[in-house]
Amino acid sequence: MKKLFVIFFTFVFSNAFSQWTVISTVPTAPLINSISVVNQNLIWIACDGGKVYRSIDGGLNWSLRNTGLPAGNVYGISALDTSNCWVGNVSGSIYRTSNGGASWVQQLAVANSFSDGIHMFNMNYGIYFGDPAAPSGQTFQYRYTTNGGTNWILSPNAPTVTNEYGIVNAWDWLDSLNIWIGVATVASGATSSKVYKTNGGFINGTFTFGQFGGSGTPDGLYSQGIGFTNANSGMLGTNNTGIRRTTNGGSTWSAVTNPPGLTSFAVNEVHSFKDGSNLIRFAMSSTSLNSWLYKTTDLGVTWIQETLPTQTQTNPIQHMEFVNQTLGYAGCAAGLFLRYNGPSGITNLNGALPDDFKLEQNYPNPFNPSTKINFSIPSSGKVKLVIHNTLGEELSVLLDEFKNAGNYSAEFTAGANLNSGVYFYTLYAGDFVSTKKFILVK
Repeated sequence: MKKLFVIFFTFVFSNAFSQWTVISTVPTAPLINSISVVNQNLIWIACDGGKVYRSIDGGLNWSLRNTGLPAGNVYGISALDTSNCWVGNVSGSIYRTSNGGASWVQQLAVANSFSDGIHMFNMNYGIYFGDPAAPSGQTFQYRYTTNGGTNWILSPNAPTVTNEYGIVNAWDWLDSLNIWIGVATVASGATSSKVYKTNGGFINGTFTFGQFGGSGTPDGLYSQGIGFTNANSGMLGTNNTGIRRTTNGGSTWSAVTNPPGLTSFAVNEVHSFKDGSNLIRFAMSSTSLNSWLYKTTDLGVTWIQETLPTQTQTNPIQHMEFVNQTLGYAGCAAGLFLRYNGPSGITNLNGALPDDFKLEQNYPNPFNPSTKINFSIPSSGKVKLVIHNTLGEELSVLLDEFKNAGNYSAEFTAGANLNSGVYFYTLYAGDFVSTKKFILVK
């Protein structure tokens, strides 16, 4: 098994907030294994059944782009634009399209292997990791290309395995030289596993590993997601209720206290930012129809829960990618596709305490693409500010959290998927509800 889900009993609710929404269901509702977000509009996804879809409107609509791909599941995907995309599949092969998926060309085939991840840094250079042809005595398929995939060359120092496989999407990198790759130790009840790392890249770099401890299942102990914020600080999540961190680049790993109340879970995916925020997200699930997403900025000392749509309880997140701190996407089971819209900017205008609740008219209005919305709350409490269309459909959540009494300003920037027209924004604060109309003109 490439992903494991374990039994969970306890349900926990946090006071934290989230801006995750389901924005579409991919046609035929396939399991989404990997996503590649090129920009806020252009997204490619790799799914079960040999299906590759492309969206050019931020995930709202999808077109099937798999002509020439075999029927087997596809795992790992990397796109550079609307035309050029690379995917791996269940048979350890790599395929490329240069015409937007109208046709695909096989570039690599390794018998008895399995594709776990692929990333193209540019049109010529890319890296790939796949399973060894056998769990012992073979090398991991750590390969690189310098000519767009015409040749995929086995890294000369690729590690030889002992009871090991790779895990889909379980890797991270700072650049083409600094790369970390998770391992599944496939021994029943395994109590340790590895993360391989290189600081010299796939072409000439050597691979070392750091071991982490944990409790394995009958299938073994897996590092199912990895995220590094810089060359030293990183975290991983396992298939059996384990989260670990490192402060020395992955040479050693130490235990982290799990998020409050979580006693049994599998980590499906880890995403980290390299922008100095130290932000790492963990997507988790269990077989008892629960799904969670937690984030931390201090390597697991403290945790904040982000509420996920209820549909993810039975169809958990498989892979996440972010454009920036306020815009991200996630692919799930059953074709669910999520968008994260973080606050566009909430600032406290002054230290004065208002006498009444108030929602002001935005300015400028009409606007393109940004506008400011000021509001006042005379008492502290949960505050929510949302953008919706004329049908009442929620398009964006600018704020959904506890706020102290004060005067605030929120900035909203319309995404490329919003057309010119009339929209509304609504403030919810205690029993106070107020709605105003604004106009987007592009």
